[in-house]
Amino acid sequence: EDSPFKAGLIKQAILRTNTKFRTCADVGCGAGLVAEIIAAEYPESAVRGYDLSPDAAAFWPSRKGVELSNADLFGTSDRFDLALCLDVFEHVEDYIGFLRDLREHADRFIFNIPLDLNCAKIFGGFRTVRETVGHLHYFNRYTALATLELAGYRVVDSFFAAAFKRQRPKSLKHLLVTLPRYASLPFGPEFSPNLFGGYSLVVTADA
Repeated sequence: EDSPFKAGLIKQAILRTNTKFRTCADVGCGAGLVAEIIAAEYPESAVRGYDLSPDAAAFWPSRKGVELSNADLFGTSDRFDLALCLDVFEHVEDYIGFLRDLREHADRFIFNIPLDLNCAKIFGGFRTVRETVGHLHYFNRYTALATLELAGYRVVDSFFAAAFKRQRPKSLKHLLVTLPRYASLPFGPEFSPNLFGGYSLVVTADA
């Protein structure tokens, strides 16, 4: 359900950096809908998705215009103009090693990194994202960019994405968190992500 939102972030990052590509890999493509949307938006480019999960493959027969595979990208010599890595490396135990290996397979990268490291998450939030969505590592803007630089990337551009805006509150608790997020928006771009969360960081980087 998040795929159209994420595809929109990718298109925004591509426009902001004037990124040109003939080949694109979606690493950790999941159900493959982001890859399908990007393939439809950029028909002159070949888009390939990789995901090790056999469960993800159950969604692939309905996808059009994109090649999807359970192959391990790191076990191939495949290299692309652009690689997408959306909500992926926070799930990987050796995330620095993963990022360094990934650098060998593309020239430019677009990451979407959930920003779990915020004040609101102190009160049980880390347990929630760990146990419900499998995040092993937690980032804010500084640590996300520092991680990419440590892994050898050159950051070209980054911007906050207000993920909380894509859905209406589903419960009273959700509403009580969402209202202060909106109220804090006038206080600057980093205030709300650091205090209340609900954001990701979209980063364009070169190998």
